[in-house]
Formats: sequence, structure tokens, C-alpha cells
Amino acid sequence: MNETTRYSNLSSGEPVAYGRPDGVLQYTDLSALLSVLRANIWLIVLVTLLSASAMFVYLQVVPPIYTASAKVMLDTREERATPVEKVVSDLSASDPVIAGEVEMIRSNVLIGEVVDQLGLMEHPKFDPRVPRSEGVFTRAKRMVRGGDPPHVVAARLSEEQLRSWVIGTVRSQLAVERLGVSYAIEISFDSGDPTTTAAVANGVAERYIDSQLDKKLAATMRANAWLSEQLLELSAQVEAADGEVVAFKSGMIDAAGGSEESISQLLVELNKMLVAGSTAHADAKVRLGQVEALQEVGGLAAVADVVTSPLLETLLRHRSDLASDQAQLASTFGRRHPEMVRISAQIANIDRSIEAELTRRVEEMRSDVVVTRNREAALKQQIEEVSERTDKLSKASVRLSQLERASEATRAIYGNFLGRFKETSAQAGFQTPEARIIGVAEIPTVPSSPRKTLFMLMAIVFGMSAAIAWVFICNLVKAPITNSDELRAVSRRPGLAPLPFVRGIGRYRWLRRALAGKGNTNFMEHIRSIRVELFELGQGTPPEVLLVTSSLPGEGKTSVACALVNSLSRSGKSVLLLDADLHHPDVRSVLKLPSGGACLVGYLERREKLMDLPQHSELLNADVIVPRRRADNAGDLLGSKLFEGMMMRMSSRYDVIVVNAPPVLHLSDAIVLAKNADATLYTVRCASTPAKVVRRSIHRLESAAGICVAGVVMTMVRRKDAAARETEMYGYHY
Repeated sequence: MNETTRYSNLSSGEPVAYGRPDGVLQYTDLSALLSVLRANIWLIVLVTLLSASAMFVYLQVVPPIYTASAKVMLDTREERATPVEKVVSDLSASDPVIAGEVEMIRSNVLIGEVVDQLGLMEHPKFDPRVPRSEGVFTRAKRMVRGGDPPHVVAARLSEEQLRSWVIGTVRSQLAVERLGVSYAIEISFDSGDPTTTAAVANGVAERYIDSQLDKKLAATMRANAWLSEQLLELSAQVEAADGEVVAFKSGMIDAAGGSEESISQLLVELNKMLVAGSTAHADAKVRLGQVEALQEVGGLAAVADVVTSPLLETLLRHRSDLASDQAQLASTFGRRHPEMVRISAQIANIDRSIEAELTRRVEEMRSDVVVTRNREAALKQQIEEVSERTDKLSKASVRLSQLERASEATRAIYGNFLGRFKETSAQAGFQTPEARIIGVAEIPTVPSSPRKTLFMLMAIVFGMSAAIAWVFICNLVKAPITNSDELRAVSRRPGLAPLPFVRGIGRYRWLRRALAGKGNTNFMEHIRSIRVELFELGQGTPPEVLLVTSSLPGEGKTSVACALVNSLSRSGKSVLLLDADLHHPDVRSVLKLPSGGACLVGYLERREKLMDLPQHSELLNADVIVPRRRADNAGDLLGSKLFEGMMMRMSSRYDVIVVNAPPVLHLSDAIVLAKNADATLYTVRCASTPAKVVRRSIHRLESAAGICVAGVVMTMVRRKDAAARETEMYGYHY
């Protein structure tokens, strides 16, 4: 392949077609594809045969599995023997309700009842204490973990723990699902024993129906018990309220001297008497006034026409008779005649009697005025007293009304509770389930799994497809960057010394040996070349804060950062290594730092002091700041003012700060950190990182203002890679 034309469209940012000088895949050569298949035909056949053989062995070893299914239907039709509201309402059969019923069937409570009912804890297929043969992978996993066989572990468990184990086993083999959009639910169970399979499926269905009846009956009994307690309490409250009303009413009547009705009637009668007395007083006063007025004008003689009495009428009639006799005698006798004198004397006596009677009647009238006035005043005083008693009685009636209303309310509640108690008592003997079994699980005769013919065909198709796909992937897809020229073309940045891949036992053991001067000297020599290019040969001021990052994890940025710090410290500079990868911090494990000490995350969360952060590393001969735990809000912590202030203070303390940043592609942490750095060193793993990933990652860095990518470094260059000749590492791998 022409390496100079591999990235012909880099300047435009368009996708690159590999293996074409013009950058465009113009046609598909079917003969070339067939030749690739012919060249790798034995690989395809071998992979297909291996896949089919593995499946054949698996089918011979795996025990058969039988499946039995029972079906239940949620019954939305309501049965009512009486028009009484139920304690537990019927199901609405909506989607959430049906989903809840499915989960209830799968619940460990219901399955535990089935386990107890069928005695599955003693069944050899389910009893975990029975020794069973283990699969190859299961045994290998157990041996790696160093655990005992399951039957040995089960022998040490209590009965409750064994029951939970069996319930979990049954639950894992039970499948419950809704059939389409209907109200039907299918209960399927898988097991190696056909009889047990059908028994468990039917047992779960029957237990589900029984649980509905048990739930309704239990709810009704709880309601009855609660209502009974409430009725006892309400009965006592009703009795107490009625007694309080009677006692208060009796005390109120005793205090008021009668009931409200009798006092009101008395007040009405007194008002009537007052009206009559006032009228009589007014009449007597008017008559007395007339008499006194006539008496002042004409004397008692003028009063005679107004004042009457039987005696006065008799005297006046007698005087009239005498006057008539006197008039008759006056024509015959003279004034001095004895008869005339006698009659005149009689008339004078009668006049005196009339005057005395008139005087008595006037005094009587005066006495009537006084009497009627006194009677009116007495009636008013009595009315005032009765009104005061009425007011007191009215005030007491308010409290009586409150007590009566409270008593009536308590009695009404008692009546409602009593009626509900009788209704629920009637319901206790009539409970219907909300579902019914519409399909009984039959004992299966044919295994449901494995389906041998289908599995063999799938294994053949899978093996052949995987082999063909592998051949085409290996021959047609070559996306990763493989040499420094490609890296410089993609990144448009200076390519620094490539770093060789170093083999070794342990992930970072080779790095610790190299940092101690005992390992691969060529690797450290390339690191020194990178250090010289960055800090001694570059134009302008050397960076005080250098950020080391990559596109993806596992591209060697941590190794480059540690080795570069070691090289800088050996050159006489005061260096600080800052592990800012708060998602996956690994500098502590690489350098074998002690587990104690301050934590960068704790400082950024204002829990620790800045002076406690730096730790000295003997391998680097430099100070290190590392996090002791991960942080979910790493972007917020690294972008805070506290982190920016820490960087400024550390810059004044050290000559160079090397920041080990997280990858760029999927996190914004590196961009936030790069804004606080003077330069950025970008690492790319040879023959691993795709060009489009590098291009996209560097574009993310370039899109942020003020970020300077000083150079790119190709890491982990192997002997088979095209960039191996640049590393001069043919004899230096381990």
C-alpha cells in the first residue's frame, strides 16, 4: 500500500478510503473477494468444523430440559351475591395491573409456598445438598475462586437459607408472561424431571388462585376485627355523649327554674299582663285627669256627670225625687212651711252625701292610678327577671346544642360502622378469585431444550460466518495508524520520538524497572529525546505545565507521563506529577505509593489541605499528587477555581508540572485541564488507535481556545509494525 497517499483527504476533514490513491473506493472486485475466500478456505473449514464439533460435544453433555406451561385468565367479570361494597376491590385489568400480577406470581413469597407444598427441599433435583456433576466452566470458575462444591456449601446452611436457595432455583427456572394483549398469563417451568415440571407449573397456578382468596379473606377478617374494635369504642362514646347531654340538660333546667318552653310561655303571659296593666294604668290616669280638670273648673258638681257609682246614682235619683216633690209643694206652701223645710233639709243631706261620694270616688280613682302604676312596675321587674333567666337558658342552650350535635354525629358514625360491620361479616363467607385456570400443564414427553438439529445448524452457520467475517476483517479493514508519517499527517502536529513496546510480567513492572534504571534503556532514551525536543530544542519558553493525554484508554499516557517526569528530575528540574484522571486513577498503583496520604479529590471537595497533597516518589525522584478514590463529578472538580488556584501555587513551587489527564474522546476533563496547561503532549498507540479517532480527538482539543498541542508520540511500537524501524528496537523487547 502506498503510505504517502493513505491520507490524501486530511486537509478537508473528509473520510479516507484506505488502499486507493484517489481516496475513493470506486468499485467492488468480486473475483478478488472469491480469491480471498479460496486462499483462506481451510481456515474457514477448520473454524466451521471446530464450531460444529464443539456444539456436538455440548449437545452430548448437556442434560435435556423439559418445559410445562399452565395458563390463568384474569376474570374481570364481577360476581355479587349482595349489593355490598367489597373490602378488596376487583382488578381493573389494566396493563400496569397485569404486570403487577405477573410479578406477584414470580414473587419469592408465592414460590416459597409452592416449594413447601410440593416438598421441593427434599426433591433430589432441587435439594442443593445432593452432589451433582459440574460443568467444565463452572468447575474452572470455582477452582479459580477457591470455593467448595455447591453441595458442600449447602450442607453448612440453615433450613431457612436452604429454603431461600431452593426458592431462587425454582424462580430462575420459572417464566411468567402475558399472552399478547389478552388477560391470559402463561406460567412455564423448565426442569430435567418432566413430572416435577408439570407439578410446579400447576402448583404455581393453583397457589396464585388460592392466594387471591386468602388475600380477600384475610383483608375481610382484618376489616371485621378493626370494625369490631371501633364499634366497642363508638358504643362507649355514644353512651357517654348521651349521658352528657342528659346531665347538662337537667342541670340547665334546674338552674333556670324550668325548661326553655315553660319559661318562654311564662314570658309571653307576663308580656300580655304587662300590656293589660299598662292599658289599665293609662285609662285610670286619663279618667283621673279628666275628673281633676272638671273639679278645678266646676267643683264637685261638675264631676258628678263624669263619675258614677251605684250609690251616687241612687243619691242623685233620690235627690231628683225630692226636688220634684219640693217643686210641687212650693206652689202650695211657702218656703218656711215645715214640709218645705224638711224637704230642703233632706236635699241638703243628700247633696252632702253626693259630695262625699264624689270625693270618695275621686280618691278611689287616684288610688286606682297608683295601684295600676305599681302593678305595671312589678310586671316589668318580673319580666326583666324572666328575661335574664331566658338569656342564661339561651347561653346554656348553645352548649346543649353542641353536645347534642356531637352525640348525633357519634351516633351516625356508630350506625355507619355497624352497617359496614354487618356487610363485611356477610362477605366473609362468600369470596371469589379474580382469576381462573384455563390451561393445565401436561407432563411433557419431548425435551424443549436443547433442540439438537437447530443447534447444529446454528453452530455450522455461526462458525462459517465468523470465519468469513474474520477473513474479510483481517484483509480489508486496516484503519489504525501504523507509522509516524501517518500520525503527523492526521494530527498536523510534530511527531516526537516513537516509543517501543516492552514486554514483561506484570502490567507496570517493566516501567518501574525502567524508572529505576534497570530495565529497557532504549525506552528511556526515547523519553529523553522527547524531553529534549519539548524543553530544550523547542522555540520560545519551555512549558511549565505539560499535559499528557490520549484519545482512548490504554494508549500509554500514564507510562509516558511517569517516564517523562523521571527524565526531567534526572536533568535537575524540580518536577511534580499530577494524576488528574479522577475516573480511573492509576499512578498510585504504577509507582507503588503507600495507601495513606492526602487525596486530590478530598482537597477539591474542601476536606483536606493543600500542603498535605504532594508525596515524594523514589522511583521518579519527584513529588506526586494523586487521588485515592474516584470522583463522579470529575469535570466540575477540575474546572473549579480551587483547582485553578492549586495549579498556580504549584507552578510557583515547581519548575515543571506534568499532568496525567484522562482520554479526550468521551470526556471533557482533558479539555478543562488543557486550558490550565502551557502545552499538551498527545500519545497514540501504534496499530491500535484509528485515524478518525485521533482526528476527532485533536479537533476537540483545537476547538477549545488557548490549547496548544506541542507534539504527538506513537507508543507501543512492536517489531511487526511499520514504525518499528524508527525505534531501532529489533533486539530490545522482552
